[in-house]
Amino acid sequence: MDIKKHLNVLNKKQRPSLLKFVNTKLTKIAGCPGLQTLPDLHHYKELKPLVIKLKKYITGNFGIIKCWANHTDGGYISWHRHTSDLSVVYYLQNKESIGTIFYINNKIVPFESPQNSLVIFKSRITLSNSIPFMVWIFAMKILGFSKSRLLLTILRI
Repeated sequence: MDIKKHLNVLNKKQRPSLLKFVNTKLTKIAGCPGLQTLPDLHHYKELKPLVIKLKKYITGNFGIIKCWANHTDGGYISWHRHTSDLSVVYYLQNKESIGTIFYINNKIVPFESPQNSLVIFKSRITLSNSIPFMVWIFAMKILGFSKSRLLLTILRI
């Protein structure tokens, strides 16, 4: 499976600063579940520390096509596909370590991802991905679950 996880991506000063910035950009967007930002976050200086870190984890030249953040209480499933070469999910706020779920080779594959971790996967290999499925959603609501994650669509150059 071509999914890689990296831990402790940003330092203790960078992550809260990025969370504060992202929270100012979250809004309700028609057709998008939960709260989401516009897909232009990579154009803001506040994302520079994360973009610099990506160079450590992604070899070769790359460009960011889209970058957005979303915030969810886990109350929905949103299966979707990415059409870029690589996709990156950075878990900005995720104390419960519940990550993305993937649908690969006709199997649902949960991928645990703690707060301040980064998941990189080859978009075209993955059939679909989503937030966690129903069994976890019930537990999340009891715990007052919420997570914020930052997604980047990457094109290799």
